[in-house]
Amino acid sequence: MSRECHISSLVVHSLPDCMSSIAQSIGSLDGAEIHGGQDTGKLIVTLETDTESQVVERINAIQLLDGVLAATLVFHHFEPVQERE
Repeated sequence: MSRECHISSLVVHSLPDCMSSIAQSIGSLDGAEIHGGQDTGKLIVTLETDTESQVVERINAIQLLDGVLAATLVFHHFEPVQERE
């Protein structure tokens, strides 16, 4: 089975009072990175994972954080990882 690289982006809508703790929790997830939106309550997040199931797991984890109203998948792309010889 060949390895894959999955790149996803999401918008995470949250309660303003919870923004700091949500951003910290998302930032601690493996492969997650926040690219802005803290001032608007709509975080722009990218995920880089090895499998599609990891994408789903990370989104579910984000949706279950206190203060998150919605985590919406905007983009998902995957391709095989080329092995170096």
